[in-house]
Amino acid sequence: MSPSGTIYDQYIHLYKRGNHKDALFKEEECYYLFLEMYKKYMKPIALLYAYCLLPTHFHLLVRVKSADEIGDICQCDERFWYQYRSFLGIYTKRINDTYKRSGCLVNGGYSNIVDPKENSFYQLFIYIHQNPELYGIVSDYRLWPFSSYFAYRKKDRRSIIAK
Repeated sequence: MSPSGTIYDQYIHLYKRGNHKDALFKEEECYYLFLEMYKKYMKPIALLYAYCLLPTHFHLLVRVKSADEIGDICQCDERFWYQYRSFLGIYTKRINDTYKRSGCLVNGGYSNIVDPKENSFYQLFIYIHQNPELYGIVSDYRLWPFSSYFAYRKKDRRSIIAK
């Protein structure tokens, strides 16, 4: 939390993993669905600066918009967390319906406020992008298409990242 006790205008690292370390993204379409749902449910209240979606977990580095930027979309800090939980719940429902499964899709994880003026912020930014290589999914993280590194490199104007 910031000194004022609010998360408005704060940078937050969000991490979640699959329940029992199961896959969150079973096929390519799941990654695209997640990003589209992020755009719909989270983009109105948070700017996305870095992300990496891996088969069993994901990292998001967001900045919660200021109260002025959000306007009446959010009336309080709890709204951000409510919206985040709703986003994950709706994604879970879509995956459960598609794959004829039930129960939790995500479990575990954390959220942490980070200071963009600290060196650790830049280390986190790099770490998020290097995850596919660190987990042995690809030999070169720059080739993983489901990260913001790929979006930054391609200069994709349709991307959901804040530039």
